[in-house]
Amino acid sequence: MVGPEDFDAPPSREGWTEFRRPVRHLFDPGTGSPVPLLVALHGQGMSADTFRRVLRHLPPTGHARLFPEGPHPFEVREGGAIRAGHAWYIFLGDQGAFRGELERTEAHLLAVIDRIEASEGPFDRGRSVLLGFSQGGYLAGFVGARHPERFAGVVIAAARLKHEFLTTELARGGLPRFLLLHSPEDAAIPYARAEESRDRLAAAGARVELRPHSGGHRLPPGALAELARWIEESGLATGAAEAAPRGRKTP
Repeated sequence: MVGPEDFDAPPSREGWTEFRRPVRHLFDPGTGSPVPLLVALHGQGMSADTFRRVLRHLPPTGHARLFPEGPHPFEVREGGAIRAGHAWYIFLGDQGAFRGELERTEAHLLAVIDRIEASEGPFDRGRSVLLGFSQGGYLAGFVGARHPERFAGVVIAAARLKHEFLTTELARGGLPRFLLLHSPEDAAIPYARAEESRDRLAAAGARVELRPHSGGHRLPPGALAELARWIEESGLATGAAEAAPRGRKTP
């Protein structure tokens, strides 16, 4: 028997149409004027709401808090339940495509921040912090290193610095302060990757610290307490004086 699959199909033609969808965010005002901004980037499969709940354990630092949501929605199935998750980028293994994804998401994220500054600001960029967890940590390191004029501090949690995409920025210097929060028990990202990120940033002249915690691939309350201490000690909290860095710094 001969079926349709036995005949050659005519050549296909690929086309594209533009598809736009609204992307939400949550914003919590801070105290003081001008107030610094903490931008918090969730991990893959999370949402603005879930990351906001995680950060309820972060002690107050005086920052306004912005929780953007990743622009890529997808289905998450856990324990027989289905929920909507979000991602900052799609990674399929191709490094060139990955860099392009980071650049597109960077443009989206900066546009969100610009819109918030226009409606809620001005913010004190000299104390503002960019925090990213897991997938959000890759994005935070990339954006923070490329835009030191926007963020005085960058926090990479349960991720690593994508240094191979930042050779120009690392060579140029003038980087913001960096904090790496990582667990030696992290099964997703080896602790050695965080150590390498610390060393590369230190070699580029950045003030950088790596503070370990015991939470695995999570951002537990103890790690958030370390984050609050780092913000205070770095002079980034509202009303804080500039503190001597505890991290490594190259001349």
